[in-house]
Amino acid sequence: MRNVLCVINVADKMKEPFNPFVINTYQGKEYFCDRENDLEMLISHIENDRNVVLYAWRRLGKSALIHRLFDELESSQNYETLYIDLLATQNIDEAIQTISAAIYQKYGKTSGGISASIQKLLASIGATISFNPISGTPELTLGVNKSEQPRQSLAALGEFLLSRKKRIVIAIDEFQQINDYEGEKAEAVFRAWVQQIPEVRFIFSGSHRTLMEDMFTEKKRPFYQSSMLESLQPISLEAYTEFIIQHFQAAKKTIEAESIAKIYTWSRGQTYTVQLVCNHLFSNYKKVTNADVDTVFNQILVQQQAIYANFQKMLTRTQWNVFRAIAKEEPLQNPLSKDFLQKHKLGAASTVSTALKALERLELVIKDEGNYLVHEVQLARWMARL
Repeated sequence: MRNVLCVINVADKMKEPFNPFVINTYQGKEYFCDRENDLEMLISHIENDRNVVLYAWRRLGKSALIHRLFDELESSQNYETLYIDLLATQNIDEAIQTISAAIYQKYGKTSGGISASIQKLLASIGATISFNPISGTPELTLGVNKSEQPRQSLAALGEFLLSRKKRIVIAIDEFQQINDYEGEKAEAVFRAWVQQIPEVRFIFSGSHRTLMEDMFTEKKRPFYQSSMLESLQPISLEAYTEFIIQHFQAAKKTIEAESIAKIYTWSRGQTYTVQLVCNHLFSNYKKVTNADVDTVFNQILVQQQAIYANFQKMLTRTQWNVFRAIAKEEPLQNPLSKDFLQKHKLGAASTVSTALKALERLELVIKDEGNYLVHEVQLARWMARL
């Protein structure tokens, strides 16, 4: 079992971004577009003691919405919030380590040093704290005791959370990752933990829609019907148009609604890509034209070319040909139709069907509202040029 070294972030206050179109993290509600209905829905679930499953395709802004929600909850003075990302975890011990690090970062710092309750908690699960000799930054080395079972470690963490005076809301991002923990009944362990701390509210977030839906809707699964399922949709063009124009005008810059519609369509309404394109346009132009938008599209794809070119090496020839054909035709309703197969010289329908299943399993291709799409928008746009 690996030990995980977590460097604690000591910067609590967000700095104002130079560019209002933030692409890396949540920077405050001034730079957060719309999602008012989604925010109200989440607040209602939390206030009425309902756990939530929040899922969507990648880069639609799930994590930013969670941080926006946490901003609102913390401002009310009634809640304390914890954000946990399981994406990098490979087993249940590492998941517990990640949760422990989040708890330490939230509650471990006091004016007199590390709180006694946190020291006791971390000692019970085999954690040690040291300070970097050069930077002085606190580092948390987490290695769950071999004698301790995951259920016991989670129970200790839960007892600490229940001791807090305010209500706790925990968001576990990329929750579908626990499906990949080998040889362990991780779902059952986590479900038991949630039941042990009923006063704590949970938001289970994930970017693999099928896996997330299966975890919470299949009768034989531990989390069956335990939470409210909420599917996040793209922000509307109208809301984005108002948001983008407002920030350009505040900087004495201009962009037309026509250009924004062009960006929105090219980005498929995906939050990250819309923000990325606008980030480039805002930094380089005072008066944006459609030609400028095309220039930025090209710059973004050229920057990613070295990465995207590797996909052909990862796939079989048939998989690659099917992948590229879907990118050129999306949204595609019937990838096994005679016209599609002949147009792209893909061969037998049975061969294409096998390749398509492999691409869906790898999450390279998704089926959304009856249409097949390349999951990564920018990759789709790059492949469509080939």
